[in-house]
Amino acid sequence: MLKGKNIIVTGGAGFIGSHIAEALAPGNSVKIIDNLYTGLKSNIGSVKEFEFCNADITDRERIAKELREIDIVFHEGANVRIPDSIKNPQFDATVNIIGTLNVLEASRINDIQNVVFAASTSVYGDPVELPMTEGHPLNPKSPYAVGKRACEDYMKIYNELYGIKTVCLRYFNVYGPRQRADSPYSGVISIFADRLKNGKEVIVYGDGEQSRDFVNVKDVVTANILAAGSGRSGIYNVGSGTEITLNGLIKMMAGILKLKPEVVYRKKRQGDVRRSLADLTKIKKELGFEPEIRLEEGLREVLL
Repeated sequence: MLKGKNIIVTGGAGFIGSHIAEALAPGNSVKIIDNLYTGLKSNIGSVKEFEFCNADITDRERIAKELREIDIVFHEGANVRIPDSIKNPQFDATVNIIGTLNVLEASRINDIQNVVFAASTSVYGDPVELPMTEGHPLNPKSPYAVGKRACEDYMKIYNELYGIKTVCLRYFNVYGPRQRADSPYSGVISIFADRLKNGKEVIVYGDGEQSRDFVNVKDVVTANILAAGSGRSGIYNVGSGTEITLNGLIKMMAGILKLKPEVVYRKKRQGDVRRSLADLTKIKKELGFEPEIRLEEGLREVLL
């Protein structure tokens, strides 16, 4: 556990960022940067003794100022809406690429030694082998994924040229409390949970036999903290190391709620991958990461 550090969490009012801030607030000085585009102030209501900064990572001068006297940056701020990146690639690149570059440059000029970056498994594209290792071929299928890949390259360059310890965590399907269900871009678990609890039909795109590796946000927080304290640089998968089909997921969720859901199957969405499964060998060996929250346990917290 990190103690006595000055910490920045960009996107800290968002789903994952707020959990990171909450976990690190005890014993550290935590500053949250968020423009509240998708983040919510209510997400950080439980975080005590933190500083909130309403700022945009695309504002280079403001970010450089806010990152003064900081030890560690957790960079979660991003446009996370893949369909929006397809509709408006320039907006996505401005936020995700230029915003990340601003964070890295502010880290360089302020002599910050550790940056942990929220990368994405979207860089893999369609899997050619399972489970997917960090050496899996990269084949981005959206401007969002292209941007995340570019950011990984910037992280590597800033490590090699300027000595900043940069860690890229490729998140698989993260779920947990505070994940919004009021958007078509939300995680499937939050959307299914909302519909099941409100007696609505559950909509599945495809036959439901596509699988995903769902990782609890608490385990993602653990991976971030381990990465920041490791003194390492590199790229790591963050998942559960297990997969479940969407049909199996619905059955498990319905079982917890003790109900029989109405499931409606619709045409498969373009770009959806058939299977997803993380190989965790590297992160276990180098960072000591072990996912602890079993899916059924995590679903109970979301549903009950």
